[in-house]
Amino acid sequence: MSNVKFEEAHTLFIQEHLSNRTGERHRRLDSGHGHAESLFLRNIWWPIQGHFQDLHPEYEVLDWRGRFYFADLAWLPGYAKLIFEIKGFATHVRDMDRHKYCNELNRETFLYAMGYHVISFAYDDVEQ
Repeated sequence: MSNVKFEEAHTLFIQEHLSNRTGERHRRLDSGHGHAESLFLRNIWWPIQGHFQDLHPEYEVLDWRGRFYFADLAWLPGYAKLIFEIKGFATHVRDMDRHKYCNELNRETFLYAMGYHVISFAYDDVEQ
């Protein structure tokens, strides 16, 4: 599939989701869907799937504390609940303290308990 087709489809995909969101959900998608997420879609998702059906960018999940967590992408075709996270080294390793590390593990444990399967990709792998 060509990059032109990807660019057009990606633009429509994001615009569609933005038009259906308001408030914080809209702001998070507008500011949160960045380079790493787009690169994942271009380099991994699009070559395998060729479409964005059942995929949700900056997917909102309410956690056990009543706080909202936004996953990079969620694929929800009805028979599976997959969350994709693209993790950069700086944010998820170098700059992480014990508190952030515990929060990250608690979040993933909660998502598993809610029936989601979390698949994490290193940014470097997505880029290459």
